[in-house]
Amino acid sequence: MRAPALALLAVAPLLFGFKMFESRNSEVEQGNAALQAGKAEDALQHYDKAVAKLPGEPGVHLDRGAALYALSRFDEARQEFLNATQGPDPAVKATAFRSLGNALSKLEKHKEAVEAYKHALALRPDDKSAKWNLEIALRKQKEEEKKKQDEQDKNKDQDKNKDDKKDQDKDKQDKDKKKDDEKKDKDKKQDENDKQDKQDKKDKQDKQEKQPQPEKAEQNQPERIQEMLKNLEANPKDLEKERARMRAVRRGPPARDW
Repeated sequence: MRAPALALLAVAPLLFGFKMFESRNSEVEQGNAALQAGKAEDALQHYDKAVAKLPGEPGVHLDRGAALYALSRFDEARQEFLNATQGPDPAVKATAFRSLGNALSKLEKHKEAVEAYKHALALRPDDKSAKWNLEIALRKQKEEEKKKQDEQDKNKDQDKNKDDKKDQDKDKQDKDKKKDDEKKDKDKKQDENDKQDKQDKKDKQDKQEKQPQPEKAEQNQPERIQEMLKNLEANPKDLEKERARMRAVRRGPPARDW
């Protein structure tokens, strides 16, 4: 069924474009003859003249639309078929709607084509060409909707991936900042500890320098003893006093170094 339907989709406007709507108008007759001979360009010139003389005749617009369709000027053909749907004759309207659906299908406006075929079948339920072309248009419409849905899903996934990447980048920035802050705090504490150690050492050194140094007196004891021994016979009393002083120094408390 698909192959015949595709064939009818391509030529359906030509099947009824001039046979059913013959006119005594010479331009229409010449246009019909040219279209039957496959000379769509010549047919269009005759139909242009006919439309100028009979602008309100739906059949002439239908014939002109058929010539435009044959020339692949589908958007212009769509407008002519739409004009042809405005007439009172149900047969002309049915053919115009079916031809309109064909032009819309060529323009890949499948949703609008479906509606045009439905109008054609409402006027002529036994139109097999309209039924076949409607099935094709419905299938194309579903494919188009699926494609749009897939594109929307793809865009959503891309947006989600972008948001996830932004979140990951923000988390990384927060972690890096936290590490930098921790390092700064650690360095600051280390500097404070180093300064405190230096200050403690300085305070300890200053304290030691300020304490009395009794050992200095003891460092001179050997010289004093030698001197006293030399003067032993000269002054025994002074020697005894010096010995007493030395004993007192040895019994004194040791010097503190803290």
